[in-house]
Amino acid sequence: MIPYNTFEFFLLYFGVTFVIYTILPKRAKWCALLAGSLFYYLFAANGHIICLLVSAISIWLVGLAIQKYNDEFALKKKEVDRSERKALKEQYKKKKKRVLNIGIIINIGLLLVLKYGNFFVGTFGSIFRLDVPTLHLVQPLGISFYTLQAVSYITDVYRGKHEACKNPFKLTLLLSFMLTIMEGPIARWEHLGHQFEEPKKFNFNDIYLGAQLVLWGLFKKVVIADRVSSLANNIFDDFDPTRPGVIVFLGILCYTLQLYCDFSGIMDVINGLALTLGIEMPENFRRPFFAKSINEFWQRWHITLGQWLRDYIFYPVSLSKPMMKLSKSARKKFDSYYANLIPTAAALFFVWFGNGLWHGSAWKYIVYGLYYYVLMMIGQFCEPISKKVCGKLKINRASKGFGYFQIFRTFIIVNFGMLIFRAESLADVGRAVGCMFSNPGFSALTVGAKNGLGLDKLDYIILIVGTILIFLVGLLREKGIDVGRKILSLPFVVKLVLYLAGALILIVFGAYGEHYGAPDLLYANF
Repeated sequence: MIPYNTFEFFLLYFGVTFVIYTILPKRAKWCALLAGSLFYYLFAANGHIICLLVSAISIWLVGLAIQKYNDEFALKKKEVDRSERKALKEQYKKKKKRVLNIGIIINIGLLLVLKYGNFFVGTFGSIFRLDVPTLHLVQPLGISFYTLQAVSYITDVYRGKHEACKNPFKLTLLLSFMLTIMEGPIARWEHLGHQFEEPKKFNFNDIYLGAQLVLWGLFKKVVIADRVSSLANNIFDDFDPTRPGVIVFLGILCYTLQLYCDFSGIMDVINGLALTLGIEMPENFRRPFFAKSINEFWQRWHITLGQWLRDYIFYPVSLSKPMMKLSKSARKKFDSYYANLIPTAAALFFVWFGNGLWHGSAWKYIVYGLYYYVLMMIGQFCEPISKKVCGKLKINRASKGFGYFQIFRTFIIVNFGMLIFRAESLADVGRAVGCMFSNPGFSALTVGAKNGLGLDKLDYIILIVGTILIFLVGLLREKGIDVGRKILSLPFVVKLVLYLAGALILIVFGAYGEHYGAPDLLYANF
């Protein structure tokens, strides 16, 4: 793995690609991206590129086959009466569906075998008490991301959202693009295809804004996430059930901070580098900790994953025949609110199960997804009761105070979800909860206490100041004030000084070296 926050990536892989991309004529620029991306993937994935190429070839062939049926239907429907068109449409829909299913089986099948093979075999062995061997499988780098991109491409061609791409190399670029392959965002052909084919003209404002995003992202990743990672790791690696509860709670908060700054920081780096190429990436984070509900949190956190689950799992399941029957039955027995909610809840089960399973091949990830599902459903089913209670208690649900309460409530819920996400096992989750309630141990936070957290006073100061800065920038953006755009409007000399100051902060305060180690990109492991 070659992380995005290394000099090796910036200078050797992206740097060389950027220079060639800038020099080449407009029509050939995508070739530089493809060559650079494949070169990067070969080394970052230790040569395991076959699965990616199989996915690319499969969606190219499937897309062309579906497009052929689309074109045939468009011609033939003009030759038949309106009464016959419906039957003709159904005939071609079945043909397209068969081809689509082949593409989905190939791509999802590779993901299930290579990422989840040992999980499924191990679970089977545990249920039937069998001694099953461990499969020696290699999980290709980025397979969780490019598989979803592959499925979205062929499904969108099937739905007629866009025509199939006739060039297999451009589809290979979609799946292997160096700025999305490791951590996303899960970009679709409609997001990137036209930008590969019709690149923007060179623009200095894109360079300035891109450089800002890169510096800001590296600040979150290198100064905050990599520094706080040692604290979170000291608490959760080989979890000690005798630890004071307050230290466990601190560990949860620190891991939440680490994951947010690591993932959103790298997204900023990716967005910034893409902007220097004139490419706009789909938004993946939108200040999630200002969310007032779980649903809103997931509309702000890893946005492209949520959108993918909505478009390719929730909608198809919701419109399936069993769900239509359930909806019809619910309308006969319940009022309009619950009649609409019951089939929605049933469809959302598959979304949240998929969300959890996508993150990893372990039961804790499935529990992580279903944890949010259960809480969300409790909130939805109790919403009418909540309104009545607030009305009787004369609580203004639209007030700022109630809004702050909702934000705090969501923050606590998310942090407990992070405990499930970070703990080594579900058993460790139970032990951690037990520590927090049975042995608070507030004295472990006092100055000089030997708590084994691995950070010194300067580290804590940097973390506190850095976290406050991230919060304030987020707060301003939540109020509609874009600090980055404000800086962009400053004179060149002032911008240059600010950028150099940002680079100096990274050099001086970055958490690198033997004391901190070199933490991996967290989401690259999923």
